[in-house]
Amino acid sequence: MKCTGTAVTAALAAVLLATAAPPFAHAAAPADSGPAEFTVDTTSDAADADAADGRCRTVSGGCSPRAAVMAANARPGSTITLPPGHYRLTIPPDPRLIMGDHPDPTTGDLNVAAPTTIRGAGARTTVIDANRLDRAFRMQADSRLSDLTITGGVARQRELPFTDTGGGAIANGHHMTLRRVTVTGNSAGYGGGIFNVPDSHLDLIESTVSGNTAGEAGGIRFDDTGTVTNSTIADNRVTNPGDRPGSLAGYGGGIDIRGTGLVEILNSTITGNRSSDGGGGINIAPAYLDSLPAPIPDLVDLPLGRMTLRNSVIADNTVGGAPADCKRAFATIASEGHNLDGDGSCRLTAAGDLPSRSPLTGPLGDNGGPTDTVALLPGSPGLDAADDCPATDQRGVTRPQGTGCDIGAYEAVS
Repeated sequence: MKCTGTAVTAALAAVLLATAAPPFAHAAAPADSGPAEFTVDTTSDAADADAADGRCRTVSGGCSPRAAVMAANARPGSTITLPPGHYRLTIPPDPRLIMGDHPDPTTGDLNVAAPTTIRGAGARTTVIDANRLDRAFRMQADSRLSDLTITGGVARQRELPFTDTGGGAIANGHHMTLRRVTVTGNSAGYGGGIFNVPDSHLDLIESTVSGNTAGEAGGIRFDDTGTVTNSTIADNRVTNPGDRPGSLAGYGGGIDIRGTGLVEILNSTITGNRSSDGGGGINIAPAYLDSLPAPIPDLVDLPLGRMTLRNSVIADNTVGGAPADCKRAFATIASEGHNLDGDGSCRLTAAGDLPSRSPLTGPLGDNGGPTDTVALLPGSPGLDAADDCPATDQRGVTRPQGTGCDIGAYEAVS
């Protein structure tokens, strides 16, 4: 087993995300330390006036997103409501305050250090914009985010070597659920949209991860378990910047899986993703074994990495401009049936699978519903070809609309 710089990245990042807590976490608990509900009432990016009192109040008296997160950290289990608005981070990270295990909550990204629920008013109306100053969120506790867009995040190396380059929008170290969320326009060394470190779990539901860029794992990187349900992973890109520390650039344009835990993909669409090497749509290579000679991954199936596919479209993904939907090394891609693979590289053999078939899809766009989707066009082989689907599609449209439900995240309405 060969370990590379990416293994160092994951190990150090896991330590930071799992153990880090902001300095105020050690202050005395507020008089009422139970869960609270905070409603943001300003788009300003101002810190909480007193991080230990459990109230969302800036010096000017408002409740900003940053102040709400800081207050919620003092009251585990709290809920933050974000009304429609463009919430732009404006306080750059201070290198003097982010060294070690305690990232500074008053600058840079929003550090969620206690179980928290964050609810927007809709992904098309509530936007968290990291303003290219830092990533948007660092999840150091279980979290649930819904009905918002996360954009403008950039993860750069600032701390110990390699530990801060993962997760352009979100660096996740615990159990995170994203529902009706759009993650778009973010960049990082690893995981342009989302980086999930070892011992973490992501549930992506009715969401879109698109237009993100990374040196490795353009859309999402899984270093442990996760589920992708009724979601679209589209138009993400992996490039080799040439100077990224520990670079094994090029793997997993849409999804890159490096852990040994199970990742399940159900009724989802993975299309239009690009990479310079590996799998354009999905790359699964646990323990960073993808640097071994190409014939070995092609001939050997070892149960080190595990992914299952059901009722999903993986098509029109490329590596170096050539079709390349899936690549695996010392891992299994197990079909549970009724999947469509554009170039045959996912090796689908279960009942109802459609390998080496063109999906006949439109571009990523607003097809109704809270998040962008990729529509199946008339004549698509994915129409009415799925089985045992969720009750609705990504947009909330009831399934099925025809004789059967459709493959992928989009249910066509005739």
